[in-house]
Amino acid sequence: MPFCIQDILDDSALRTRLLAGAENTARRLRWAHVCELADPTEWLGEGDLLMTTGIGIPAQPEAQRAYLERLAAARLAGLMIGENMQAPADLGALQEAAQRLGFPLLMTHYSVPFSAVTRAILDAGKQEEYERRSAVTRIYESARMGLRGLGPDALLKRLAADVRARLYLFDAASLEPWQEGLEPLPEAWRQALGERRGGGASVNRYLAGEEEALVMALPSLAACELLASGGELLDYGLLHHVTAVLGIELERLQVEHERLLRQGSELLDDLLQQRLSERPAQERLAALDCPVEQATLAVARPAGPLPERWAQRLRRHGVSLLLRNQGEELILLLARGESAEALQQALGCPLGLGNPLGHAGRAPEALREARLALAHASAQRPLARYAEAQSEQSWLPASLEEAARVHRRVLGALADYDQQQGAQLEHTLLVFLEQNRSWQKAAQRLNVHKQTLVYRIRRIEEITGRSLDSTEDVAVLWIALRAAQIAGFRE
Repeated sequence: MPFCIQDILDDSALRTRLLAGAENTARRLRWAHVCELADPTEWLGEGDLLMTTGIGIPAQPEAQRAYLERLAAARLAGLMIGENMQAPADLGALQEAAQRLGFPLLMTHYSVPFSAVTRAILDAGKQEEYERRSAVTRIYESARMGLRGLGPDALLKRLAADVRARLYLFDAASLEPWQEGLEPLPEAWRQALGERRGGGASVNRYLAGEEEALVMALPSLAACELLASGGELLDYGLLHHVTAVLGIELERLQVEHERLLRQGSELLDDLLQQRLSERPAQERLAALDCPVEQATLAVARPAGPLPERWAQRLRRHGVSLLLRNQGEELILLLARGESAEALQQALGCPLGLGNPLGHAGRAPEALREARLALAHASAQRPLARYAEAQSEQSWLPASLEEAARVHRRVLGALADYDQQQGAQLEHTLLVFLEQNRSWQKAAQRLNVHKQTLVYRIRRIEEITGRSLDSTEDVAVLWIALRAAQIAGFRE
């Protein structure tokens, strides 16, 4: 514990008694210095103990009050007067001011040299430095344990014990724990951090009532910050050691997670292209802690780019494997279907969930199931499961077989024409309807002349036997296009 006024009072060898300011005897002493000037604040500052024989203390009451008030304003730790030396006989005004301001006022016996007080502070500083160095040793022993797979939660607890402080690892933007299992920030610190303004030093101090905390961003992960409070040993230097160790552990986990993502992406491609037989597929899924019986494919279409650090966020929400982007789709393989709710909230967009794979050969069908479920998702039901697809948007096909039939019945002739002629009339129709039948916007999207688009639309009407001037025909064509997407006939 840092050396303070109370330690001087408790040391019988220093023969010092307290005259005023009992409520602040726990103030930390950084140094003690003799000064006999009329204004010692020109030479001493915060945390310093002023020692004096009394030469500089004025005799007049008002001057004594002003003298003491200057010391308190400069945030000195206290005032120590040598007894029976050269101080005024009447120190009543000085004592009254010290009591009023809560400023520690000490009287030391004539036989005690001021150098003894200085040595006591110096010895305490050496002990504190020894404890701080021991803490650094303990920190790097914890780092060694972390490399063995201790995990962020256990590592953070060890480091908190190493530096005798409370540590919180959190997301700088949301102020939520950096990952599941970590202790959340107390409400007082959330409020203090919520009022901060961007930028600033690499280490910042914050106050919540009387308690002080240090906050530092991790060197390799600026979005991840560490808050440390209540530490007797903790200072900027020690905090740098702590954040360095945590940064190494989180980087190690990130590299491992990215390795799993790459493996998962390769595996998904093999499953969807059916390059694997059942046994190798099961073994590779099991190696990624994703049993084929429980694995579930999910599909989402985020409205814009995914938020920064999306892979990290999804992992913190319990998503076992994020697999890949495919066009505008985000395809994921979940080891547990129950993590779908957290996944949907993390993505902030509708999510479609297929039935469990059951066996590796069902991957293409499971993807189509997830797409059909996504087609049935809505603002009221952002998470849609294939098994419940009939309960929402009943105008859409409720099964893959029905989707295939709808597409074939309405757009089969157009699909055959595209295949035989190498044309893209079905894609043209989709873009035209997506642009709300705007000739100019659709032509720009397709990168063709408007007259070319007019010719294509007339040809589509001839082949399908439906008019794009008819609301009923437009509705039928749009549902058929959605059915093609659900059935997996187009991406």
